[in-house]
Amino acid sequence: MLQQRERRIEKGLIDGRLSSSIWKLAFPMMIGGSLQDLFSIVDLYFVGRLGHVEVAALSIAGTVLSVLMMFVMGIAVGTVALVAHFTGDKQHERADEVLGQTLLLGLICSAIMLVVSLVAVVPLLRLFGGRGDVLVYAADYLRITFGWSLTIFLFVGVNHALRGSGDAKTPLKALVIANVINIFLDPMLIMGYGPFPRMGVAGSATATVLSRGIGFVYLILHTVTGDSTLQLRLRYLKPNTALMKRMISIGSFSSLQVLIREISFLFLLRLVASYGAITLAAYGIGSRLRMLIMVPGFGFATAASILMGQNMGANQPDRAKRSVWKTLKYYEYLAVSSAVLFFIFAPQLVTFFNDQPDVVRIGSSFTRYIAVTFPFLALSLVLSQGMNGAGDTFTPTIVNGIGQLIVRIPLVYYFALGTGLGTSGIWLGINISDLMQGLGMILIFELGYWRNVYYKHRRILEGKTVIQEIDT
Repeated sequence: MLQQRERRIEKGLIDGRLSSSIWKLAFPMMIGGSLQDLFSIVDLYFVGRLGHVEVAALSIAGTVLSVLMMFVMGIAVGTVALVAHFTGDKQHERADEVLGQTLLLGLICSAIMLVVSLVAVVPLLRLFGGRGDVLVYAADYLRITFGWSLTIFLFVGVNHALRGSGDAKTPLKALVIANVINIFLDPMLIMGYGPFPRMGVAGSATATVLSRGIGFVYLILHTVTGDSTLQLRLRYLKPNTALMKRMISIGSFSSLQVLIREISFLFLLRLVASYGAITLAAYGIGSRLRMLIMVPGFGFATAASILMGQNMGANQPDRAKRSVWKTLKYYEYLAVSSAVLFFIFAPQLVTFFNDQPDVVRIGSSFTRYIAVTFPFLALSLVLSQGMNGAGDTFTPTIVNGIGQLIVRIPLVYYFALGTGLGTSGIWLGINISDLMQGLGMILIFELGYWRNVYYKHRRILEGKTVIQEIDT
């Protein structure tokens, strides 16, 4: 029989001051997200030194990579919600079992992505408009990322499980380790400095899978040897179909949100690509700049999700709702101030990545358009994740589907082609859909359907999930 390890309990999330709880969760995740985005910037910077064709390849590969992220985020959202529910209800062993099932789902999904890497990379890239050298470079990137996606699934899964338990510091440490390694390897493998081979765009993918694998090793050692908030034992690696079904039920609609977004991007990217590689490169840079403001937003949004989940688990729905609105308020302060800076300094920001005059001109236009909608992106991001934390991923999916498919795609094609506005019409259509999606999310969140969904999941789990009290 194994010796019982001491478990660390993160206190204050279901009582005390909400502002303290928000920052306790959000700040480490904002730092971690910023480190990840720093890697993306370094990645884009060195790929940008290779040329605008390579930048275009990275842009289109990033869009196809959403196929992988669709599975990753589905597992992550289901994990965060259930770990938070059980932790808030002080059912710590059930939270431990969620971690075990997360690892099993990661193994299954990575096997699927391995098959995709072998047979479907080129057709996917052609579907997204990849041609010529852009397709060749992007295919090299995706074969490595998909083929070794196990490191990404496991790293993200354990990372989010610990966050759901209220531990934001350990995932931050893992992100620091992984991203320092990533930032070091990225230029080495892309440019071929010193003894490293010059791999070009493929070097970026290699650096990613290696660094995520090292980060996972750190996290898993923490859960099996340390005073972790979650404790992994062999018995939790036995498939629990009832628990997996709940995780998939919650996570599948989150994956569908990603799929909807990527279908929207597919139509959008094909339109952008029709204007040439320079416009595609400018769009890729503008999209990366947009991520700069969304990265801290992911920290706030995840904090809202965890606080929602733990307080619902503790049977405090009013506090759960207040925590989401207060988290949103803090993020809006950042979003509004960032919008002003992005609007003013758009040319300088684009030039940092690529100084080709047409890329700077088109990229600056895109950046200024999207800056206007930063406050509405904040609404969509935090409120949707708040509902996800309650286990309601279906309702945000409907709002996202309406905003990104029914509104966005017809508008961008109409403004770009029907009115002759060209690329400015694309940016305008994106803006209008972001505005409508943000306002729609307010309405849906206030209707409170997420409460009913939480209690439905709770009833099902209480009736079907049983933890065996036998040490392995």
